[in-house]
Amino acid sequence: MRSVIEEIAAAEQQAEEIRQNAAVQARELTLKAKEDAQNALSSLESSARNALQAELETAKQQGERLSADLLAQMEQEADAVCAAANAKLDEAVSYLLNKVTKTA
Repeated sequence: MRSVIEEIAAAEQQAEEIRQNAAVQARELTLKAKEDAQNALSSLESSARNALQAELETAKQQGERLSADLLAQMEQEADAVCAAANAKLDEAVSYLLNKVTKTA
């Protein structure tokens, strides 16, 4: 039979092994948790970057469309102003010719 001292020593040894195993497992779990967190963060950053790039591209396309629409509208307005000016130019030339011929 084993003595009480041997039983206590064996129990202490077993407790020490359990403690060491628990410490190893805790370190491994901590490292895994850190790796998982880093992977999740990288994935989140990548998703955010992709979403931002897509939004930027959409905004750029909308800006280009708006710019083209505004330029077309301004061109139409300028054409209308030029047509009105040309119509008045003929009247002005006619008026000036009448004045010149009346005074001459």
